Amino acid sequence: MDRFREVVRCICGSLDLDKALFDVFHYLKDELPLEGLAITRYEADRRRARLIAMAYEDGGLLVDKVFPLSDAAWKSITAWQRESRSATTPWIRDHTHPINREIFRLVQQMIPGFHLRETSVFSSLTCGLTVGQNLIGNLTFVVEGQELYHTRHAEIVTEVKEPFAIALSNALRYMDLVQDHKALQQESQQATAEVMVGGDTGLREVRSMVAQVAPTDTPVLLLGETGTGKEVVAAEVHKLSSRSAAPLIRLNCGAIPESLVDSELFGHEKGAFTGAIDTKPGRFERADGGTLFLDEIGELPPAVQVKLLRVLQSGEFERVGGGETLRVDVRIIAATHRRLPEMVADGRFRQDLWYRLNIFPVQIPPLRDRKEDISLLLGHFIRTKVREMNLGDPPPLADGEVASLMAYDWPGNVRELQNLVERALILSQGGALRFPVLTPALTTPPSHQAGAWSPQDLAMDSAIAGHIRFVLEKSRGKIAGPGGAAELLGMNPNTLRSRMKKLGISFPAERGPYRRGE
Repeated sequence: MDRFREVVRCICGSLDLDKALFDVFHYLKDELPLEGLAITRYEADRRRARLIAMAYEDGGLLVDKVFPLSDAAWKSITAWQRESRSATTPWIRDHTHPINREIFRLVQQMIPGFHLRETSVFSSLTCGLTVGQNLIGNLTFVVEGQELYHTRHAEIVTEVKEPFAIALSNALRYMDLVQDHKALQQESQQATAEVMVGGDTGLREVRSMVAQVAPTDTPVLLLGETGTGKEVVAAEVHKLSSRSAAPLIRLNCGAIPESLVDSELFGHEKGAFTGAIDTKPGRFERADGGTLFLDEIGELPPAVQVKLLRVLQSGEFERVGGGETLRVDVRIIAATHRRLPEMVADGRFRQDLWYRLNIFPVQIPPLRDRKEDISLLLGHFIRTKVREMNLGDPPPLADGEVASLMAYDWPGNVRELQNLVERALILSQGGALRFPVLTPALTTPPSHQAGAWSPQDLAMDSAIAGHIRFVLEKSRGKIAGPGGAAELLGMNPNTLRSRMKKLGISFPAERGPYRRGE
């Protein structure tokens, strides 16, 4: 009982988890072999782990870093969590265990001076931390040496694990609140900063349609290629609507694992699944009274499409794991680069949902079809990025650069131009702006080469796949980094890899500077 009281005192003695962990570390060093103490959390459904905090001889650290689990580590953790007894009973492991090796690599990155070497032999003792019946994390003790933890040490850990679980539960709640606050701030800043450049020129028709539909509560469906600025048009619809004082909440349906889409949209109740330590509202609740922008709506799984249709029709839904019916008043703006009618015909998208969303479609033209907007966009992005990067006065453009921009076909659309401006500003070092990425070979993408496409290639997915292969050729197989295919396409490298996998594009073999996993 004295040991339990002392651990509680150490943990409650500070509001900072890292300091509390450091105090407990020093107290428990007299009770059992100890050179490192860590709190982790395994998210088996996402096949990843999260190192939340740790303590060692020189101090405590609030880490909160996520890292992927290897196949071996994932299988081991899944098997451990599957058995309720194992999740609450201390688990003695050695340094050869796959999860230990992965945590060790992350610790070495965080603390280069941490004295345990990768070749060291060390022992570890891990115990699950539970609140009620929910496993919320793990407490791990580490010491250099082989087979140094025994049953007596496991009994000590079992005795003091409860205050650790309470501390972790409170810390996770606080981290989630901070993360939600930051996300709301970013969304608010993004909505304020977005300007629909080209509203009087290339986007004149789009602006006219936005002005007509914005005052209503009618769902809007934004159509167009990736990178054309659908999120900017969505923000314009919200800004001109009667809901402009309420939040504009965004969700990219293609960027969230299928198993988590329900929770993101509709929220979840405490205990609904492993790791749901508290009730959390979803995007619909956060957007109540305002607007919900669902980007890449074509990526929604069929089961979620059914629930979305219900919300559109009645405004009603239930949180994951909950039985209470909730009501919201939300205006939906959806966006996609896919051809939804073809997906409906193939059974990949619900026909009734398509009819419900397609009341007021708005087609956003690609940048190659509105090149009169390039100069306006260029000036806007230069001014915006100069402010963001604290570069002082905007630099001038080098001779001939505007002509090069106008001759380019912009496969990555507005997003590609924005990325190229940022890169040019970094490379300019105060001199004139140049855009060396615009090589002649890229000024005529395959979609514009006479005779390069057969009729079946005119389907959207085939066209996208063909263009990705073309850009991969020009980047010599390089996906990430300067001059890589992701940069040329104006995409996140992980998004490009996911798109390649979906379209059946094999990852290229090593050629030139390309390295697998870049």
